[in-house]
Amino acid sequence: MAVNTSSTLPLARVLDGARTAAPHRHALAVPAAAEARPEAYATAALAALVHRYTGETELLVGRLRRPDEDGTVAIRVAGDTTAAALVEAAAGAAAPEDAGTGRPPHAAVVTAGRPERAPAALTLLLSAEGGFELHLDSEEFDEQAALQYARHLERVLAALAADPDGTVHDIALLTEEETHRTLVEWNDTEGPVPAPYFHERVAEHARRTPDALAVILPGVRLTYRELDERANQLAHRLTARGVRPGDRVGVCFPRSAESLIAQLACFKLACAAILLDSDFPAERIRFMIEDAGAAAVLTLAAHEPKVEGLAPVLSLDTDDWREEPVTAVSEPVGPDDLIHICYTSGSTGAPKAVMVRFGAARNLIHSMAELCDMDASSQGTWLAAPGYGMIEVECFPVLAVGGTVHIPDVSVVASEYRLQEWFLREGITTTLLMKPMAERLWRLEWPEDTPLENIRVCGERIQSWPPAGLPFRLINLYGSAEATVVAACDITELGERLGAEGRERRLPPIGRPTTNVTIYVLDEDFRPLPPGVVGEIGIAGVSLSAGYLGRPEATAEKWIANPIDPARHPVMYRTGDLARYWPDGSIEIVGRTDNQVKVRGNRVHLGEIEVVLTTLPGVRQAAVLARQDGQGDVQLTAYIEPGAGAAPSVRDVRRGLGCRLPAFMVPAAYVIGGLPTTTNGKIDRTALPEPPRSRPEVDTAYQAPAGPLEESLHGLWTKTLELDGVGVLDNFFDLGGDSLRAARLAELVRERHGVELELVDLFDEPTVQKMAELVARTVAAAG
Repeated sequence: MAVNTSSTLPLARVLDGARTAAPHRHALAVPAAAEARPEAYATAALAALVHRYTGETELLVGRLRRPDEDGTVAIRVAGDTTAAALVEAAAGAAAPEDAGTGRPPHAAVVTAGRPERAPAALTLLLSAEGGFELHLDSEEFDEQAALQYARHLERVLAALAADPDGTVHDIALLTEEETHRTLVEWNDTEGPVPAPYFHERVAEHARRTPDALAVILPGVRLTYRELDERANQLAHRLTARGVRPGDRVGVCFPRSAESLIAQLACFKLACAAILLDSDFPAERIRFMIEDAGAAAVLTLAAHEPKVEGLAPVLSLDTDDWREEPVTAVSEPVGPDDLIHICYTSGSTGAPKAVMVRFGAARNLIHSMAELCDMDASSQGTWLAAPGYGMIEVECFPVLAVGGTVHIPDVSVVASEYRLQEWFLREGITTTLLMKPMAERLWRLEWPEDTPLENIRVCGERIQSWPPAGLPFRLINLYGSAEATVVAACDITELGERLGAEGRERRLPPIGRPTTNVTIYVLDEDFRPLPPGVVGEIGIAGVSLSAGYLGRPEATAEKWIANPIDPARHPVMYRTGDLARYWPDGSIEIVGRTDNQVKVRGNRVHLGEIEVVLTTLPGVRQAAVLARQDGQGDVQLTAYIEPGAGAAPSVRDVRRGLGCRLPAFMVPAAYVIGGLPTTTNGKIDRTALPEPPRSRPEVDTAYQAPAGPLEESLHGLWTKTLELDGVGVLDNFFDLGGDSLRAARLAELVRERHGVELELVDLFDEPTVQKMAELVARTVAAAG
């Protein structure tokens, strides 16, 4: 039986080399029905558990009976498979048709002999007396994980025996204690939030500390009194122009004091500010103004051509609004009134307008200030693009506590060196950065006495740990416009606690829910999942927005009745993000529900492959796409951005993936180079190029075909693999071949040369040269 050197089961650590450590051992309670048919029930239970943990349906289970009788059986299990049908299928399971392909078993059932002979991480030992003992490799699983597997396998065995008509899908894996911990203990986040809303907090600072600096940017220093009075003046002018509470007002500016004044004026009038970026194309800006039904648009004269003609326009640098009185304006607002209209990035079509509530923004602003220990001495930044709502995360918490927001010259924002110099010169203590810039910054040399206290990182999943010894904290944030920021994790502190070995085994998580937020990792029926098992994130609590403006169908699809805790929070937001719990309740993002594909009948989360890629030497970040090849089959392509040193070779990357992933999850094609990003700092997957047709790096030197037969077979290989430059000594599988392409190649050889090749022949002789020799021998023998 083939030995797999590392499993892909939940909670498994990466194992390099053969298993040598003593296993964890847990005796299981065995129902009477299983005692009567131990091998069938053991095989069925393992298959059911692996299916529920991974979603895979076509499983291989190893059986070791006597020293000379090892084997692997194929078993199919789906959610609607009944217990009785699964047990009978296990009893009659036979060897797989593609035996010998090197595909490793998920688990092994041992009925005789020594359990250490089992090649899998998960082994069920059946004693002669009818007992079941679960063994898990102690190098791959810690004791906590082993206990979880034992508990759940015991529950699966009991369910299979108790209800023959019940389905695998309906088996309840979690105990009451596990369910309570997941749903209640890990979501104990309730906390008080000060009553005033953001603009009211700014007005308070204007009264108490009027001369404190609120905003600093090149050539401008604005005190809290000036900021608040100008917002009052602009609010008076908007009222004179007919703007009323509940209206929506466009604010189209670069990062600037005028943008902050415009938004505060809107909030004072109980209006929602439509966030527009003056760098957006005119067509996009005009779409947003019209789609949101703007009652007016605030901007600067230079940007008037992009916004005029759809609503009244007021340009802050040319209009005489500063002649209005500075008397306070403060229309009453409630938690469900709208503070911002933020448009999604629109990468998959027309952008949608998210309606952010005052209550959600108040909770977010408070939680960010609390997370970063902000106070009136804090020196914050505004670096994020002004059109995506990140201002609530970056600037507003600083102003809410009476600190100072610094806005740099635009040339500073794109350079990590200029940004570092600016941070140090201005005495910045807290900032928010998109992931790509944060990773570049934390690799720089920093003075020990740097004033910077923390960097909040957002935008995308962090795919590498920061170096030890940084003089500031790195806080990983997770959220969206639909739900604001809802989770955070201090990855510098966690990384130090895990140590080098711990960091190698996992990626930085998004952490735990923030104040007054609940986060759940759920299966397709909204049931909580155990640690390690991938499911969709659902969010509830005061952080949720009110939905999509003017799109009731899209809102109803994402904002659903809360199936977990409807009495406390009636609505849950379905994020579409895939994640898994760590055993301590921390959450790690894996990918997207729309980034999930089927490869050779197996469900594959592309984010899972990206996670493993970024653990390999020389890989800074990675993306994986699924494309259809010329035959309509799914082909995975890996895009790799190398680190600061030498770029990794394709063969090393492929070899590293092959040690940690099943063959169907190893990409066939690779592109190494910088990854394009969108305007909000995320990897732009739509801009990733088609994979090359050129021969990848392989261990063999190129050798051209010699003679008509090799020439003919070489052409068939080129057609099947869709590659140019194939050498006759190249390994079929190193070139991206798999069992589907092997079967296709065998059919082409049969059609052209009249030779029936078995798949095992290709696996044993995976080069053009060896195939030519085999075909020649077969033809000669037939003649």
